[in-house]
Amino acid sequence: AGGAGGRGKLERRKSMRELMLEKQAEADAKPATVPRFASDLEGESALSEITVENVYKLVVPRLCDFLPASLDADAENVRWSVATATGQAIRYRNNIDEKFLVLGDIIRHPDVGTSMYGFVRAGPRASTWFAPDDVRAAVVTCGGLCPGLNNVIRDIVRSLSNLYGVKKVWGIREGYSGFYLHEAVELTVDSVADIHHWGGTVLGSSRGGFDIDKITAAVRAMDLNQLYVIGGDGSHRGAHALYEHFRSLGLNISVACVPKTVDNDIAFIDRSFGFATAVEEAQRAILSAKTEAKCAPNGIGIVKLMGRSSGYIAAHATLASGDADVCLIPEVPTVLDGPTGCLGHVQRVLEARGHAVVVVAEGVGEQLLLDPTRKDIERDASGNVKLPPIAPWLKDRVVEFFEAQGITVNVKVLDPSYMIRSVKANASDSLYCMLLAQNVVHGVMAGYTGFSVALVNNRLVYLPMTSITKNSPAFMNPRGRTWERILSATRQPNTMVDDKAPAKKSEDPSE
Repeated sequence: AGGAGGRGKLERRKSMRELMLEKQAEADAKPATVPRFASDLEGESALSEITVENVYKLVVPRLCDFLPASLDADAENVRWSVATATGQAIRYRNNIDEKFLVLGDIIRHPDVGTSMYGFVRAGPRASTWFAPDDVRAAVVTCGGLCPGLNNVIRDIVRSLSNLYGVKKVWGIREGYSGFYLHEAVELTVDSVADIHHWGGTVLGSSRGGFDIDKITAAVRAMDLNQLYVIGGDGSHRGAHALYEHFRSLGLNISVACVPKTVDNDIAFIDRSFGFATAVEEAQRAILSAKTEAKCAPNGIGIVKLMGRSSGYIAAHATLASGDADVCLIPEVPTVLDGPTGCLGHVQRVLEARGHAVVVVAEGVGEQLLLDPTRKDIERDASGNVKLPPIAPWLKDRVVEFFEAQGITVNVKVLDPSYMIRSVKANASDSLYCMLLAQNVVHGVMAGYTGFSVALVNNRLVYLPMTSITKNSPAFMNPRGRTWERILSATRQPNTMVDDKAPAKKSEDPSE
């Protein structure tokens, strides 16, 4: 094996792992002031005007804050591997300690100041507050349906059982009222094995029904010490009331939430589970509307999508489909007539192409059809305003507009609202639901309470429930980049007339 260099044997090539270890050693040997792997960056430079002097942590309550230390099981946190024949315990390689924070304002500018906030990073801790044999947990789903509910239920049960060896998990049927109206059902790994293939929630759900005394009595009667609530901002307010009530009574009960809303209007978080699936399903409705419109003379398709306070579904479905000519959302004033009116734009599209598609969020109906000064406005069991039917009203306005010009149009209305929220989660949401479920269980087992688990800046974190209840619903920025993309895609007139006003901070991570 003699080569040109006269070597008596071939040199062994280094493995990828060896190269990575060498790279790590080089980085560790550098002074702390030098960024890791800085030698791999081209054109790096220090910006002295970008500084952070203070980081404020959003404190998440813990049971040890108000309960005696004698209740702390202080058990070593190990994974119980059911995949091995021996069922051996496997220790986590990367436990998270309290010094890990996920920074909130990661986009910096010299004008934004030198302070920022940070979230407690989610994940397994070195020890647990609860001993697995003592855990009696319950899961409840509240409010409207959303893709992924069954996934979250399934993975909470699997995480409690497979990761911690918990034996008793119960499902509360049909929302908060199920604590005192229905008998709980026991949830096992086998009983939830296939539920992620179905839409909806196997536990059922409902709005309202929150009675703190009856719920507390049921929780104590069942001897529960962990409560997992899957719901939106209203459900969070109920869960936070339970947390404060249990704390005042000195009860060793952890209350945690997994944020849920198909509208994606929960503050701080990158996105809510099920949102990606809903947008995907909404695209199908937009395509159907386009097909209907193209196959009729002067065809116009109107698609009404969910979005009570925010237009995230309508906006993202419009951008993803590329088939809509008008997008109307609650955050942006809806103008029908005049130079910035959407009806004139529909007419221009109709003259150019022979068909048009309009996407409207349901919350636009509150903007156009409800008088906020009225005291007799109807509300549902959650306290939400019952929205007037915007799509039929908009259809009538479209027909009237064209009839006044002697033009006959064929208008079809599609309302897939319940279709897009009742389907099973797609692959992206299924994975997201699993991560949320695993990490909410990690937090509860570690003794956190009064918190929610969420994705912030693409990292899973624990937030105090109050950060959600006091700041939701979130709204899409009507002067942000997402709305600018809508205008570019649809070429509709911009009705945000005060263009010189500074853009407000958006809760949309794509801004």
